[in-house]
Amino acid sequence: MRIGEAAEYLGVSTHLLRHWEGEGVIDPPRTAGGARQYNAQQLGLVTIALRCQKAGMPLPVIARLLNGTRDEKVELVAAQRDEILRQRELLNASAGYLGHVLECTHPLINDCPACSSFASGGR
Repeated sequence: MRIGEAAEYLGVSTHLLRHWEGEGVIDPPRTAGGARQYNAQQLGLVTIALRCQKAGMPLPVIARLLNGTRDEKVELVAAQRDEILRQRELLNASAGYLGHVLECTHPLINDCPACSSFASGGR
């Protein structure tokens, strides 16, 4: 399918597909006339790229993930997984703190040991 059809199918703009091509994220084959052709493999790569971007990966990392060697891919995925786990820990701590705040009766953060601990980063 051509770029317009692919963009519509994926729910993205043609500008995004062209931009990602320029950044080396994707490299769709072209017809003899130069038109981009998106096959099932290309659509799958764009879908993976979209999900990686939603997970916080920058485009250069996504490009290396999709086009790099096996060793590069393993290293990138491990690093991204570790970052997601770190963020999850921070979010869990924040959610726990907010749950505490809903129940906290202290008028000031400094009066509450739990609030003070969270504000100081647990130190």
